[in-house]
Amino acid sequence: MNFGKTGDRTHTLDGARHLAGTVLSIVHLLNSLWHTIKTKASIFLPLVSILALAAGVGLGAVSETLSNAVYRAASTLIDGYAMFAPLLIFMVLAPVLSRIFSTKERGKFGIYTVGWIAVAKLIASMWAVLFTAAIFSFPVLPEGSASIGQAFAITLSSLLSTLTQSQFFWAIYASIVIGLIAMKFKVLGRLLEKGVTSIEYVGQYMAPLVLIFMLAVGVYIQSLPANLVDQIGIGGTGTVFQSVSIFGITIDPNTASGMVTAYIMGSLLVAIACFAFHFGVLAWTKYRAKRFSVINYFKHYWLRAYPLLWSTSSESLATPLSLYILKKYAPYVRPTVRRLVGGAAATLCTQGTLICVFVLIGLVASMLGIHLSLFELLLCIPVAFFISFGIPGIPGELLLFAGPLSLILGISPAVLPLFLALYLGLQLGLPDSFRTGGNMTDSYLFCILLNEVYEKRFRAEEPKGEE
Repeated sequence: MNFGKTGDRTHTLDGARHLAGTVLSIVHLLNSLWHTIKTKASIFLPLVSILALAAGVGLGAVSETLSNAVYRAASTLIDGYAMFAPLLIFMVLAPVLSRIFSTKERGKFGIYTVGWIAVAKLIASMWAVLFTAAIFSFPVLPEGSASIGQAFAITLSSLLSTLTQSQFFWAIYASIVIGLIAMKFKVLGRLLEKGVTSIEYVGQYMAPLVLIFMLAVGVYIQSLPANLVDQIGIGGTGTVFQSVSIFGITIDPNTASGMVTAYIMGSLLVAIACFAFHFGVLAWTKYRAKRFSVINYFKHYWLRAYPLLWSTSSESLATPLSLYILKKYAPYVRPTVRRLVGGAAATLCTQGTLICVFVLIGLVASMLGIHLSLFELLLCIPVAFFISFGIPGIPGELLLFAGPLSLILGISPAVLPLFLALYLGLQLGLPDSFRTGGNMTDSYLFCILLNEVYEKRFRAEEPKGEE
């Protein structure tokens, strides 16, 4: 009898294992099928996304109920911004800083890579500031300052006050401290890593929601003038939207059509600035890497990856595809370089994000009649640069920059809610798409460039068995 019962238990366990294995196989099959369909259909997603945006603008125009509902949802998000943004900054920045602080474990090339990309980000930030100041005709010095010394003193005073009193910077300081502690306590480091990995994992499944987001963005942009004017009237701030001139086109954001035009023109500015930077990197890559083919780059990588990046606004989602194409069509790139640079691209390579940050600051400030200067934008670079190391590579990540930078720029409390409403709303959709495309396509070229350095200076460190 005992042998019979033991045999029954064994048979039951074998059946359960077989069932579990079958279920897992089906899940893996469906997941692979989903990723295949998503990749194959990605080339059509940009067109469908633009149509969804246009449909949202149309729906917002004919349905006041829908417009009000979308605007209320966005307002709720903005009202809670001061509470959840510091937490999000901490969650994504602490593990990244812990990773960077422990780069020595990856060898000298790891340290060199972080420094090299940091320089590229600073160059992108400088380009974005100069581009923004030129497009919106910002003066070199702030209003009311007679010299660079006086401008520096005024801005530095505001900066020091912000650095000591803002909850956003308290979150950054906490990230630095916890990141250092996590170097010593590996369990804490793994726990932090799981948190940011979870954010990135959720990000890859946001692709089916992109069309809904684009539809909502269209409704939101269309409803902004009427809703914000009502808000201004109630608040009694006396603020009104100012006309903005871009490339000789004067835009009045006080109307729905004007706001939509401002959104489209702002998106085009982000696209122009990102593409200009990218083509600069492309030219440098061709000059430094003789094995690199511009034709093959566009044929095998850009035409496949950019539509997916553009339509999903997610670096994390396109990372596996980027690594696969790099391995197949640029086999001369060493595995160490490919995995370190390509694998960390979602958080390290954020040049497009930084460009988008500054271009939209210029657009929103001009729309609200906030007088900025080239000098003030330059002083924002260190803060934006630091935060850029902790963004999670998912749609809407500019919300991490809005609070800290608005405080650095000295936006008055009366105007701040309007600044955030415009900045957080206008960054979604098209600007998000262009900055994402810039980030990841730059990272592909960075792999090629850093591989040249690696083979000349660091190949002796390569682990045995790498192919």
